[in-house]
Amino acid sequence: MTDRPGATPQPADRHPADRLHLSPRHRAQIEALLREHLPGVEVWAYGSRITGESHDGSDLDLVLRAPDLREIPIGRLSDLREALRESTIPFLVEARDWARLPEGFHGEIERDYVVLVEGHRNAEHVEKANRQDPTERHPRRGWRRANIEEIAEKVAMGPFGSSIKVETFTPTGVPIISGQHLHGSRVDDEPGFNFISDEHAERLRGANVRNGDVIFTHRGNIGQVAYVPKNAKYDRYVISQSQFYLRPDPSQAIPEFLTAYFKTAEGRHDLLANTSQVGVPSIAQPVTYLRTLDVPLPPVEEQRAIAHVLSTLDDKIELNRRMNEILEAMARALFQSWFVDFDPVRAKMEGHDTGLPKDVANLFPDRLVDSEMGRIPAGWRADTLEAIASLNPESWSARNAPEQVAYVDLANTKRGYIETVEIHSWNTAPSRARRVLRPGDTIVGTVRPGNESYALIGGDGLTASTGFAVLRPRSPNDREIIWCVATSRGNIDRLAHLADGGAYPAVRPSAIAETRIVLSDASVRGAFSSITAGWFDRIENNKRTSMTLAALRDALLTPLVSGKLRVLQTAA
Repeated sequence: MTDRPGATPQPADRHPADRLHLSPRHRAQIEALLREHLPGVEVWAYGSRITGESHDGSDLDLVLRAPDLREIPIGRLSDLREALRESTIPFLVEARDWARLPEGFHGEIERDYVVLVEGHRNAEHVEKANRQDPTERHPRRGWRRANIEEIAEKVAMGPFGSSIKVETFTPTGVPIISGQHLHGSRVDDEPGFNFISDEHAERLRGANVRNGDVIFTHRGNIGQVAYVPKNAKYDRYVISQSQFYLRPDPSQAIPEFLTAYFKTAEGRHDLLANTSQVGVPSIAQPVTYLRTLDVPLPPVEEQRAIAHVLSTLDDKIELNRRMNEILEAMARALFQSWFVDFDPVRAKMEGHDTGLPKDVANLFPDRLVDSEMGRIPAGWRADTLEAIASLNPESWSARNAPEQVAYVDLANTKRGYIETVEIHSWNTAPSRARRVLRPGDTIVGTVRPGNESYALIGGDGLTASTGFAVLRPRSPNDREIIWCVATSRGNIDRLAHLADGGAYPAVRPSAIAETRIVLSDASVRGAFSSITAGWFDRIENNKRTSMTLAALRDALLTPLVSGKLRVLQTAA
């Protein structure tokens, strides 16, 4: 340990120039930015670029040690982080304040580090910089830096231990918020909930949340943040053991603005600066730590105006999502009627009108026959998806690999949506980035298939993880029916059951290709495609529009929340 505040431990085998995996050009660039924005602050590098476990694209982990180990003003930290983000450095540089990290993390860093920039203590210009008023970063009239402790009515944790478990679930009652409900800025009611009784929720009243509360995830998928909107489906919720929440004082801060702040790079960095990587990633002492954070805060009316701009974009994205749900439900209902319930065939058998145009109705037989899959329309056959789809038809290898890949991972694919595409050079791409995707492909996750990691591919240039099975239509007319069969609720449940029981629950890709179907002749499948193809095309168009809107929202987020972009008109 050190003998005095600010002293630097000196491991005998520490050789900075030899051990730091960093090119001279990038090192000089980073050192210049550090000295410009944090003069006199000593900077240590630690992590994979010290231990020898890194590659050229690995993150660079830095810890900033101010004179006397005092806290660095948040405004100066933000300026440094913004400069690093806007530089041409081709990898992420994570800069954390030593004084804001938990004691346990100090010891981990001290075990293995190198000094990137030496500190200058007691220099007059350093003292002046450290006394700088952080509100100077916000020249807008009425803006200030506010501590969460000052603007929160309550900050509290979710229930401890095993207070909520499967045995305590009830058919109705108070819904439990989990990570799947926190993907956007608002708590999402659509994925469905588990419930506990009202009596159980009362015993956990400290973990009850209501509209206006801001919820964070502190363990597992850390850093998620969303607020409970005014039009939420339920009057109250209970948060899970992995969450904590903030109830803002409405006279000082609104939940929409605070949520937006913690989605900016600055806010997210501050939220995760107290993260422990020992075991399951988690934010150490989340409630205590959150109370110490400062946020930029304009007057409430201006907060509302900023939130209005961002929420208008979110509303359009949400409208597109709901429209897509309706279009998908229509396609699935028609599939169920034609290929599972055989409604047109049964109508003909009973002498009723099929309700279809005559040319389409004429495509259906008028009787059912026995088969290994039960009674099916005459002339149709029991088969598998392999009859109309190729399994994993293309893969990248060292011989045909592109210079870079747009990578689709299981974790970023959910119920038809690819939420994030990661761009990697081939040399730094994950080893699982191998499956070549083409428009019209259906991808279904083979690892934990019950997680519903599936999507229909609408564009070219994507590469999927080998954790997906890729189904490519042998005929363009079979795109829609392959999607309906492979991603049906019944098939996902079947795959989840097949995967149960192991430490790594997964199915072979062939299990998806071998999904049983009742296969009609090509004319009926073509008629189904002619009706539903426009619906699926519109779904994909809505997704592209939403991605554009999301990119616009994300581009506006930091300028609006930092005060650099002015909102000219207050929202009503």
